[in-house]
Amino acid sequence: MTSILADYYGSAIFAVCVVTIAVVATATQSFIATHLGIYLLWAVTISAIYGSFDFSLFWSTVNALVASALIGGAIRYFRAQRRHAEQRVRDLEILNERLREDERQALARDLHDVVAHELTLITMQTMSRRRSEDVGELHQVLETVEGAARSALHELRVLLRLLRDENDGDHPRDVTGAGLAIGSLDQVVTSLAASLRDLRFDPQVELTGDLEATPTTVRGTAARILQEAVTNIIKYAPRGSRCLISVATDDHELKLRVTNPLPRSSPHAAGRSSELSSGLGLRGITERVSLLGGHAESGPEGGQWVLDVCLPVDGREAL
Repeated sequence: MTSILADYYGSAIFAVCVVTIAVVATATQSFIATHLGIYLLWAVTISAIYGSFDFSLFWSTVNALVASALIGGAIRYFRAQRRHAEQRVRDLEILNERLREDERQALARDLHDVVAHELTLITMQTMSRRRSEDVGELHQVLETVEGAARSALHELRVLLRLLRDENDGDHPRDVTGAGLAIGSLDQVVTSLAASLRDLRFDPQVELTGDLEATPTTVRGTAARILQEAVTNIIKYAPRGSRCLISVATDDHELKLRVTNPLPRSSPHAAGRSSELSSGLGLRGITERVSLLGGHAESGPEGGQWVLDVCLPVDGREAL
């Protein structure tokens, strides 16, 4: 009889231990507490079922309970660690995809800046002189086209060099800057104004403050914004019209203002604008400005198209 009872209690304790391991490893804390309480009550009951309290059976049952709870707790801990590691991997994958998207956007902006401006110059130079019979004028156009093509090729080479450096992993790419080679901001404005004059526009230039004292990233972004603004003037403004390029800086911010007359409404002008437009220019400007914590506004104002940009130069967001 004693042997039968021992076998019975042994099997029962083993089954309860297995259930305890599973409960502690997977159940909620309230359910675990309820299960352990019921198990302790069962241990007391079977230890006193025959009148005298069997301390040996009771402590054997309690020890089995503690061991089962520890094993279940260890399984629970490792399961939680695995879930945490899996979540960490998912978070890193999301972050990596976001960084890749930022890289794609930065690359798209840089490629647009390199190609759109120079190709627009080439296109407008050839379109405006296609019927000219003046050999000197045509020679000047060819020189301008050659210069624009060389400039685009140079900047594409710089961009490719940066991409190679990025792939090496030693030179992380700065997605907020221009990313490409530019001269001083004064030189950039002078060059853009000269391009406008070559196409018979009348650019007015206003430079205020020490532009070269501003951070490199801000100067690079400003140069690209001005380049895109001038490209839009060439695309849309009436030929021969007066336009303004204003750059001013102080200790806190760099302000850009570019204005030009609104395009004349005509089927020819609309067709030309549609052919030259990529639809990415103003969006690229907005993205560049927002990356530096600045703000940009553009739109018609009193018969003029006005672009206003404010970039912080002291690490604070523009007000």
